[in-house]
Amino acid sequence: MFVFVRKILKKYSEIPFVFKFSIAMIFFLRIILFVLPSFRIDMADWQAWAARLADSGPFNFYSGNFFADYFPFFYLFLFVLVKIFILFFGKAAIFSIKFEIYIKTISNIFDILTAIVIFKIIDRHSKKWAFLGSTLYLLNPSGIFNSSIWGQIDAIPTFFLIFSLYQLEEKKNVIKSLFVSVLSFLIKPLNIAVLPFMSYRVIKNFSAKKIFKALGISLLLYFAVTVPFFLNDPILGPFKHLFGSLDIYPYTSINAYNFWALFGWWKPDTTLLLNLSYHFWGFILYFIVLCVVFIPYFREKIKIGTEFDYFACAISSTGFFLFLTRIHERHLFPAFSLIIISACIFRSRKLIFAYILMSIINFINLFYSYYYYNIALNNQMASKNILFDIASKYQIFFSVFSIAIFIAMIVVYFTEMKGNLDKF
Repeated sequence: MFVFVRKILKKYSEIPFVFKFSIAMIFFLRIILFVLPSFRIDMADWQAWAARLADSGPFNFYSGNFFADYFPFFYLFLFVLVKIFILFFGKAAIFSIKFEIYIKTISNIFDILTAIVIFKIIDRHSKKWAFLGSTLYLLNPSGIFNSSIWGQIDAIPTFFLIFSLYQLEEKKNVIKSLFVSVLSFLIKPLNIAVLPFMSYRVIKNFSAKKIFKALGISLLLYFAVTVPFFLNDPILGPFKHLFGSLDIYPYTSINAYNFWALFGWWKPDTTLLLNLSYHFWGFILYFIVLCVVFIPYFREKIKIGTEFDYFACAISSTGFFLFLTRIHERHLFPAFSLIIISACIFRSRKLIFAYILMSIINFINLFYSYYYYNIALNNQMASKNILFDIASKYQIFFSVFSIAIFIAMIVVYFTEMKGNLDKF
């Protein structure tokens, strides 16, 4: 992992001074927000996990009576971070504000690394838009809130997701791409949304020998990370853990402004409609999205370049958030990097507008959960908050608006495809 980070930092030296300066200024603004309270529930998890890792190490981590719903690579990564933290501040400081700031710093560093990769991707397609795209990514209010205030770590798997796409689409290195994809999956499996299109590109561009070699190395990495955590069941153990984690919240929308929020948050997704559960209907709706996006890929007259893969992945990742059940408000995070890449590659002001609107809506969505669980839930006398009231009262409006933006993205997608067809 550190090899990949070092390579990204090397690329940092290649980018223009104006972008370096903007990174420094935006990072400084993000640092100012570190002092605001973290999201209590999540930060309590990080602290509990960090303390357990400090005591027992990573390979005795999982236990039937200990809550830990993330995948093994995150805990390996957290173990390294904890060792470094204890070296400077001591073990007792894990439960202090110092550790919270430490976690927020790490998340913001990965946001910056992602922005650098975004810059390199866009620069290969639309040089004049590279600075705009990467800067807009760092200024995303949802991303800033997630990393600098909430204290979440979504920036880490998102970086690996974007870096894996960069290796596949721009560097044509399928081995590194799949290798990094495994790391992203083994933190949070949200990159499942981009795998159909990555698979298409892999099959289209590489020989069977190259593909099997990449798969073999990726499988070795997968088992090297997971087996020590599941010595009693090394093959099925990781998948049992994944499905067990998914079953923790068997509800439609978990505070997310998506399709299922139209029927109310926290509704059991075991509810039947036409003899099928809402959970299954979610898969059907998402499968329809994938089929729609894949239509141009199988039309002989349309030449699908790698630039369309980013757009397809952006739609898929957004659809993943909007139509599957058991989705949290934060699960839209990876889509923002893909949307801004697509907007700048195609020089689409409509997509830029869609990106900004979705960012604002998701920021409001995050603020609702943050304020509710941190303040309103256990304090009936809490002072009124205008943004919280808006987020609460207009849940259906924001959900419908999000779906409308998504439909607009699909329209732009097919418009660009048609323009591509007219060139041939």
